[in-house]
Amino acid sequence: MPEPTSLLKSALSLSFWAGLALVTLLGLMPGSSLPPALLFWDKAQHGLAFALLAVIGCFAFPGRLTAVLLGLILHGAAIEIMQSLLQLGRYGDVYDSLADTLGVLIGYSVYQLSLKR
Repeated sequence: MPEPTSLLKSALSLSFWAGLALVTLLGLMPGSSLPPALLFWDKAQHGLAFALLAVIGCFAFPGRLTAVLLGLILHGAAIEIMQSLLQLGRYGDVYDSLADTLGVLIGYSVYQLSLKR
C-alpha cells in the first residue's frame, strides 16, 4: 500500500495537470461558449486561476519551483497569443497576461508562507 505522502503527491500532481488543462480549455473556448458563472471580473479570474495553479504546482513539484513558476507565466502568455491568432471570438490582452503573472507570484507567496508555518 502506498504511503499517504505518496498518495498526496500523486493527487497534487494530478490536480495540477487537470487544472492546467481546464484553464487552457477555458482560455481557448469561444467567448460565447463560456459558462455564465465565469462571467465575473476577467482579471480576477486570471489571477485566481494562476494563483491556485501555482500553489498546487509548488506543492506537487517542490524540487522544480522555477520550472513550475516560469512555465505557468509562459503558459498564460501563450494562451493570450493563441487567443489573438485563432478565430475564437476572443482577443489576447497583455493585462490578462500580467494578471496571470501576478497570480503566479501570489500563489508562490502563499506556498512560501505555508512552509514557514
